[in-house]
Order: sequence, then C-alpha cells, then structure tokens
Amino acid sequence: MAEIALAFFVADEVDAIEIPHVLYGEWHDEHRLRRSVPKVQQFVEEVVPQYSPSDFKSHFRLSRGHVEDVMTTIGPFYWNRQHSKVPLQNSVLACLWTLSNQESYRGVADRFNITKSTVCLHLHEFCSLVTTYLSHHISWPTGQALHNSELGFRAAGFPNTVCAVDGCHIPIVKPHCENPVAYINRKQFYSVVLTGFCDSKRRFCHVNVGHPGSWHDARAFRLSAVGRLLDEDPQSLVPEGMHIIGDSAYPLLPQLMRPYRDNGHLTARQCRFNQKLNVARVVIEHTFGLLKTKFRRLKCLYMKNIANISTAVTACCILHNMCLEEGEAIEVDEQVEAADNRAPHPQNQDAVLHRNQICDLF
Repeated sequence: MAEIALAFFVADEVDAIEIPHVLYGEWHDEHRLRRSVPKVQQFVEEVVPQYSPSDFKSHFRLSRGHVEDVMTTIGPFYWNRQHSKVPLQNSVLACLWTLSNQESYRGVADRFNITKSTVCLHLHEFCSLVTTYLSHHISWPTGQALHNSELGFRAAGFPNTVCAVDGCHIPIVKPHCENPVAYINRKQFYSVVLTGFCDSKRRFCHVNVGHPGSWHDARAFRLSAVGRLLDEDPQSLVPEGMHIIGDSAYPLLPQLMRPYRDNGHLTARQCRFNQKLNVARVVIEHTFGLLKTKFRRLKCLYMKNIANISTAVTACCILHNMCLEEGEAIEVDEQVEAADNRAPHPQNQDAVLHRNQICDLF
C-alpha cells in the first residue's frame, strides 16, 4: 500500500493509481521538483466565473446549468466529497476539463491546484458515478423518439430505420490484463473497441465498450446487449418492418441491414440500395467524430485498467448526449479509427428477403 501511495507522485500521463511500484529515489527526485512548481491559484474561484457561457462550454463541454445538474445528481454519492478537501465543484470541473482536453495530468493538477493522484482518483470516481446515476441519458429509441429518428433516416434516403451501428477504436496504452497482446489491433496499436448505436440526430442510444482491439466488429456486436437481444427477442428492440443499419462488418439479419457484397455484378437497384444505406449510415461515423472532438482524452486514454477505460469511455458517451440536449454545434473530427470489419457472415434467408424487398423500393 505504501508503494502504491508513493506511485501517486510520479505518474504523469499513465494513471497514478494504476502504477504498481516505484523506487524511493525516483519518487524523492520527482517530489523535490514538484514542490518547486507553482500552481494556478484560484482558477475555479476567480477565472472560471469570468468565462462567458460559450467559453465555459468550450472548456467544460456542458453549460453551467448542466454542470449544476450533474453536481446535484452525483453529489450525495461522491465519496471524495467526504474524504477530500477538494470542493465538489472543483472536482467536477477538473474531471470535465481532463476528459475534454489532452492536457497532462500534471498540467490539470497545477491548473486546479491539486495533486496528480487527486486528479486520477476523482476522475475514476466521477466517471463511475456518471455511468451509474446519469445512464438514463443513453436510451433506446421508443415512442416519439423512435418516430423522430425514423423521420431523420427517411430524409437521408433510408426509411424504417431505428438507428445506425458501427465500431471504432479507442487508443490506449498497454493494459494490465491477462492477455494484453489481444488489445493490439490490425494497425498495430493498443485499443479497445467502442460499439455504438446512434439515432439520426447523432445521439447514442446504446454503447458497448472494452472488447480487445484485435476483435472485429461482428464479434463485439454479437456480445453486446443489443446483439444478444436481436438473437433472443428481436422485436423487443426493433418493431416489425423496421431495422438497424450497419456496414459490411455486420451480419445480415431481418432487423439489421448491411450493403450487398460488391462482386462486380450488382444490379442498378442493388447499387442504389448500397449508396442510400451508406449515406444514411454515415451518421454513426459523424457521431464518433463528434465524440472525440468534444472529449479529446479519447484520442488516447492513458489508463491501464480495462474496467476504468470502459467506464471512462461510457461516461464520455453519456456526456456527449447531454451536450446534444443543449443543441450546440461543434466541428466534427473525421479522423476516427474504424474497428476491424474483416469477418465472413452466413446468409440469413429471412434477412435476404427483407433486404431484397427494400431494394425493390429504390
């Protein structure tokens, strides 16, 4: 335990609470240097109140009102509120700043006049509380929400669509787990797969995070809650005659439409089907781009514990939806690493028939 406590003071980019040990001499040199580094004084108390509403949202992604809502919701459960001298507002703003920027933990600590270990501890607790008590901001479309999403996909040229699905890589450092090599993807960097489902307004309606980067999209999809329900009770998610849309990485199911395989002999209607599906499906790629534009920490998560990684990514997806509720426009980052889509799929005859019926409409 003492060794872990010492490790708090030497971690910079990698989470301090996840470093197993450190030599005392290394800690002593680092600690001596850290004592001489001046911290920003009264940043939350004096600088942040001077931000305009737009500046506040550009730095913390949420409006002041939404930050107040977050504090009201998670405040009663915040363990560190009772065991830390850091005020709840300072902790929440520091965590939002950390997720929204690629600034080092040391930089965040200096800005908010706290230690790196405090940044790490509070960040993990904040993300855990967000995923526990604010998870209702990610919900499967039903009723009016389903109707609105279908109208959006219909306007994009592909009617009767519930949502779009895709996978993307979240870069990480080498994880502490039984088989870290499994997290090396085909582009040779460590990552976890984020499988996301979004409606026509770029709102996440389900996410699944944490599978190894070497997994292809279809495998991660099959093990997600949505994938299992589509196998066991599909109409509980997708009404009769409707469907989810995905790219060629996904299996063709009665409730999941994917493009025709282009073997060089597609008919004109099949080509139009593929074109319209791909145009409508691009919304999920834009959603991933928007997520990583808002929460730049996801461009590389310097965490080693897979559970912490999954919680942090899920928290960012929840916060993404909260941002959309405020209707802000942020430029989308198109540089998103797609997950592996090289998987063969057996044909489902009911799905083939359903796809052909849709194709005949074009």
